Amino acid sequence: MDSVSHGSVSVLVGLIFSLFYEGIPIWLLLIVMFVFGILVDYDHVFYYKRKFPEIKLWNVPQLIKIYFQTLDERDEFIYHTWLQEPFGVVVVSGLSFLIFGFTNNYFPLAILATCCYTAHYLVDLLSGKMKPLAPFKGDVTIDLKILPANSFTAASISLLAFFIGLILYIFL
Repeated sequence: MDSVSHGSVSVLVGLIFSLFYEGIPIWLLLIVMFVFGILVDYDHVFYYKRKFPEIKLWNVPQLIKIYFQTLDERDEFIYHTWLQEPFGVVVVSGLSFLIFGFTNNYFPLAILATCCYTAHYLVDLLSGKMKPLAPFKGDVTIDLKILPANSFTAASISLLAFFIGLILYIFL
């Protein structure tokens, strides 16, 4: 799944989160949603570097161009490192609780970070290939393809859910 879909799902998770936890600055919510919902896909650059050794990891326009060139490559398990598999979700969630646990005022951000990261994982799981036992056993794969891999349909679904949630929030 691409960044547009992950971003819209993170915003939906953030909206739901803001209903339960008030008083956290919006800029901090946006940073956590961006880092744990979208930026975690930066591990794809390891695949790009392996397939295209001439690219520079800091050349973002070149990475975006390669991203669009490889968008339809669903035949090979290519994009995720073990951090975007179930064990990685546990590790990153534990790290977020450690990071935000030191800031007592913003401990609920650990919950937001874990929810955004888990939503990221679930969207990827429902739209493509995953290795659920990575990094321990890499030969077991799941390919559900329940959600489409393109951003338009998935973003539309999450945008619709966002608007329904917003309407419920305003009128209830």
